[in-house]
Amino acid sequence: MALIEFPGTDLPEDLADWLELTAIQAADKNGSAGDLERELKRLGKNGTEELIGNAFTEIDRREKSAGKEAYPFERKDTSIELKAGNYPAYIFCLALSYCKWKTRKGAPENPWLLFEELARYTAKNYLGGDAIIFGTSCRQKKSGEKRFVANINDLAKKLGEGEGFKKQSTFSAKDSKLDLVAWKSFKDGRPSQIILFGQCAAGDNWTNKLTELIPEDFWDQWMARAKVSSPLRSVFMPHRIYDHERWDKHARSARLLFDRCRVVAHAHQDTATGGFAARLLNCCRTEWKLHI
Repeated sequence: MALIEFPGTDLPEDLADWLELTAIQAADKNGSAGDLERELKRLGKNGTEELIGNAFTEIDRREKSAGKEAYPFERKDTSIELKAGNYPAYIFCLALSYCKWKTRKGAPENPWLLFEELARYTAKNYLGGDAIIFGTSCRQKKSGEKRFVANINDLAKKLGEGEGFKKQSTFSAKDSKLDLVAWKSFKDGRPSQIILFGQCAAGDNWTNKLTELIPEDFWDQWMARAKVSSPLRSVFMPHRIYDHERWDKHARSARLLFDRCRVVAHAHQDTATGGFAARLLNCCRTEWKLHI
């Protein structure tokens, strides 16, 4: 069994992550309060009972937030157990958040880009509309500048507003931090609709990304026609935040924050089985050596 390194903090979300990953790797698919207590005492931590209680409170919140149908673990009195079934989205987000990832040559799949695809399902199902991945980096073989112009024109056409790319003498062929766009249109096809401009924050520096994307600036810079609808910034991440005040602080910055459980709750129905599910699980096996 590949052991999961114990977290360097005693945050409830980190302890809960460790417990979930321990259950995945265990032969009996179980992670217990005793497992947590043993590691906490080994590190000389004080107040172990409170720390364990907070970790299990976080487990309960996850089940509520993701929904029982999308949450992979069954809560016991003093343990959790991996359920039989298909939960690729949650397990992938868990591994990406806790085990992390760094760019490397020869990786069969880039987990950060895979997370963007997962987030597109989330945004689409949350709004009950349409969604596309917008970002250009690392995806297209065409030159970045031409691809960027084509993406802007395509986005304007799909939204039915913005007209298209605003001609400029020079510009940087970057996606201006925009990873995905989701919208819910009306049958008349006219402007005045809900639009989400989304950024994905899958790495350790996610707090720095909460305010990087400014939808109004993006629109004003690249679209030929002034906006009618005001796009709302949204941030998608595979991480969890336990503390309520910390959540409020970061959610204010993000404006619309999708954490791991929110992502999974709205993506599970489309990603539990099939080719994309297989890619998520294969990534977990190859990048983080999970036994799933």
